[in-house]
Amino acid sequence: MADPVPDVPISPVDTAILGINVTGQPYVVTLAGLLGPGGVVDADGHPDAERVTEFLVPRVAREPDLQQRPQRRGGRWWWVRVPVDVSEHITVESAHGDGGFEALCARLVMEPLPHDRPLWHITLVPGARPGRCGIVVRLHHAVVDGARASALLERLFDDGGEVDPVPEIGEAYMEADRPSFGARARHVLTMFLRRPVRSRALLGPVGRTRDVASTSVDLDRLEAGALTLGATVNDAYLVAVGQGLRAVVTEAGEQVPDELTVSVPVRVATRGTAHNAVGVMLVGVPLTEPEVALRIVARRTSESKPLARASGTAGVPSPPLFNVFTRHQRVIATVASNVRGPRHPLTLDGAPLAEMWPLGPLAGNVRVGFTAASYAGRLWVGVECDAGNLPPASRIAAAVGRSLHSVAE
Repeated sequence: MADPVPDVPISPVDTAILGINVTGQPYVVTLAGLLGPGGVVDADGHPDAERVTEFLVPRVAREPDLQQRPQRRGGRWWWVRVPVDVSEHITVESAHGDGGFEALCARLVMEPLPHDRPLWHITLVPGARPGRCGIVVRLHHAVVDGARASALLERLFDDGGEVDPVPEIGEAYMEADRPSFGARARHVLTMFLRRPVRSRALLGPVGRTRDVASTSVDLDRLEAGALTLGATVNDAYLVAVGQGLRAVVTEAGEQVPDELTVSVPVRVATRGTAHNAVGVMLVGVPLTEPEVALRIVARRTSESKPLARASGTAGVPSPPLFNVFTRHQRVIATVASNVRGPRHPLTLDGAPLAEMWPLGPLAGNVRVGFTAASYAGRLWVGVECDAGNLPPASRIAAAVGRSLHSVAE
């Protein structure tokens, strides 16, 4: 009989994330996608749930993060290894009705993950599109940040091929490029000395219903188009997020500001047992034409990213204080995450993953969020918004898509 696996104390940053409860939405990373016919999916897009479970059992057994549940004991939180019944983490739900697959995703992102079992769940959606099966993977943010979620999905879908490693920011890089203390102090100070966001459409009380949509663009073309203006794919993405925000402000009948501040997570060096290794970069994104905005954003991100990485993992001092602050802040208009996803197409026991778009939770008083991930030669952007106070997510995603394609073209 194998020796029991010792409990592991949850790191301070992951403990703080575990305690975040904002806008009534679970703090969960969601990856939505469409599976084509083959293997576990038939020609009509219907899955064989039992076969999916059998396929995932040995893969889950190789993932410690998928076998641990949180437990509070002795005044602190611990990761406790427990037996996993994979079938309890897989359900099949229909997407029929108003809104189809996107409406189902919007409902699932609001469903909490119970703490009496490991914090993950997979939903299979028969016929989410003609001949396609939807799949929605949800993982609590205390278990994974964006990069770890993407790498985990790749390992779960692994068919024996090579899996891309999670990009790491090494200590040597951190020390060699570490800005001076004065530069870092000015960076932290100026993060909060920004023109406040005055839009009543973008910031305000957030309801308990969501709307989601996605858009995508050819990654090579986007990179080539951005490079002609001295910018990166992420710069082009941030400019597109600005156009999505502009669409919200315009539809609300508000005056369009010259720019809005966007919070951008950046990877930093992993510390100890922490599952989250993310710093914060605030970028002022102009709401003018994409080509003009792109040059400005490229300059700002090249200056800010080393400072953001040198500042280390963004900590949450205490969940209650964080929850109060985020409900009343006027510093940022939105959060825009971007994760490098699998470069090669994935299959789930013979069913090809045709699309993969991510969704991140809304926090505090921010009514719309953007999450991007590259996958198999395309950049996919997921848009999630407060359904009760904003235009349909599809309109916001359309504005994002137009901007991305204008750069790509």
